Amino acid sequence: MKKLFYLLVMFSSVLWSCDKGNGEVDDPTNPDEPDNVKEVYLEVYPSELVFEAQREEKTFQIDCYALDRRGNTVEYEWTLTGGDEWCRTDVTEGSGWNTYVTVTADSYMGFEDRNANLTIKAGDKSFVLTVTQKHGDAIVLSKDKFDVPVEGGEVTVQVKSNIQYDVYLPYQFRDWIEQSPASKAVTEKNFTFTISENEDYDKREGYIVFKGNSLRDTVYIYQAQKNELVLSQSTYNLQSTGGKIVVELKTNIDYEVTILDNAASWISRAETKAIREDRLDFRIAANEGSEKRTARIAIKDKNSTLSDTVHVNQAPKGTYGGDLVWETEQDLIDFQAAGHTKFIGNIIVQGDEIRTLQKLNNVLTEIDGSITFDCHTLSSFDGLYELKKISGDLILQDGVMASCEGLQNLAEISGSFKVIASSDHSSLSSLTSFSGLSGLKKIGGDFELNATSSYVFSLDNLFSFEGLENLAEIGGSFKVIASSDHSSPLSSLTSFSGLSGLKKIGGDFELSATFHFSLNDLSSFEGLENLAEIGGSFKVIASSDHSSPLSSLTSFSGLSGLKKIGGDFELSATFHFSLNDLSSFEGLENLAEIGGSFKVI
Repeated sequence: MKKLFYLLVMFSSVLWSCDKGNGEVDDPTNPDEPDNVKEVYLEVYPSELVFEAQREEKTFQIDCYALDRRGNTVEYEWTLTGGDEWCRTDVTEGSGWNTYVTVTADSYMGFEDRNANLTIKAGDKSFVLTVTQKHGDAIVLSKDKFDVPVEGGEVTVQVKSNIQYDVYLPYQFRDWIEQSPASKAVTEKNFTFTISENEDYDKREGYIVFKGNSLRDTVYIYQAQKNELVLSQSTYNLQSTGGKIVVELKTNIDYEVTILDNAASWISRAETKAIREDRLDFRIAANEGSEKRTARIAIKDKNSTLSDTVHVNQAPKGTYGGDLVWETEQDLIDFQAAGHTKFIGNIIVQGDEIRTLQKLNNVLTEIDGSITFDCHTLSSFDGLYELKKISGDLILQDGVMASCEGLQNLAEISGSFKVIASSDHSSLSSLTSFSGLSGLKKIGGDFELNATSSYVFSLDNLFSFEGLENLAEIGGSFKVIASSDHSSPLSSLTSFSGLSGLKKIGGDFELSATFHFSLNDLSSFEGLENLAEIGGSFKVIASSDHSSPLSSLTSFSGLSGLKKIGGDFELSATFHFSLNDLSSFEGLENLAEIGGSFKVI
């Protein structure tokens, strides 16, 4: 339509020229000047611009022309004003047709949309173009670190956000951190948490996560031990290139600093007037060797035996030192590209983006620390085929994997192996077995299978321990606990099939069901025929105030190889129909010794 209008205008100009050819001459006293313009035309499109929160550039078009008093179409000048510091244009004036103006909007993290106006003027015509930039998603905490005294107390976190978000208190801190009822405010909330008294001589650390969409922020809680000499961090893992560590401590005593383990040759105190009295800087020299090296720094009360110790671990060449959080595939790509094969520190895999670990390209052979999987989109461990040893814990908290495929070469977990369905998601409901852990021979700490999630189907498809046939020893306790207050946690587990290689448990053996239908399909101890010794206690507990926990267990069949229990033998049922089908102690014919008490409750 616009092109047709131009043709009509041009056609009228031609007709005017023809009329002049019939006898009309130009009037030299009436030149083609703006005051002789008959009509000005100004067109701007699009009529508005909308930007996202990230920095962007967009363009709009200006057509500006006029008809003079003789009917000729001529270019006409325009000017542009307005905008803001965050909203800029590349030109402020021009003329004619098909002029494009570029508008740049800076990135924006505000809570509400913002606007600016651009005004284009030509003669008696003007046009206002509205520029709108959308707000960014944000979760802003008033404070992200609290130091709590030994006697406990309350901490309040003010949250400002323009998105829906959740507050997640990890299960391991819920026995000493408790959230108070939430405020009903929409955009700004105060969350109060009660910290119980610390009765231990060791300090403790916890954290609370605020997460929504792809955003997350974390509040860290540090609680003092009974004596006030508290380090906010006691272990530092460094890469071979060295660097600087800053030790923060909270104390009301005079203290002295001593570098132990003959490490003064590669650790030195960095004295500076810019630091506070409770901040200690140390320089760590590069480790050019092929072995990990460790040191201790003692911080001691000058007037008593009160002290605390900083542990420094430095990685050799080719080894990454420090803690990492993997939330995206780019995190995996960056680690793989660095060429590290060993890791000293702790790894957390979390978020809702990672589905496999393939981008690690199987480069990782050893983790000298712990690894936690808390990623509800993770479907397999593919990418860890070369991992042979974990010196700390392996903790599986969330995911949609059906098995442990990808960990075939993992031979030892020196710490604990914990499968804990504590999430508000599907809570490992896809896990059917431990297939993929055929190389695992030893767990140095506890082996814990725990369904504590508020989700209904916690570990509900796990039917056996298949895949752990070569596991010979558990150094700590072996616990199978169904403690969810929803129906059917661990409801598909029928036996201990898959643990035929297990000969010794160093700590307790605990089988506990605390809700109706908990572990209700477990009928025997089949699969533990080669278990000869339990160093701690043997406990079978059905403590629900609802019907039928452990209702299918009929005997102790499967424990024919058990000869010794170092602690108590406890069989406890505290509600109607609990353990109601257990009719005998059949299966314990070879049990010769109970070191503690024999209890049937």
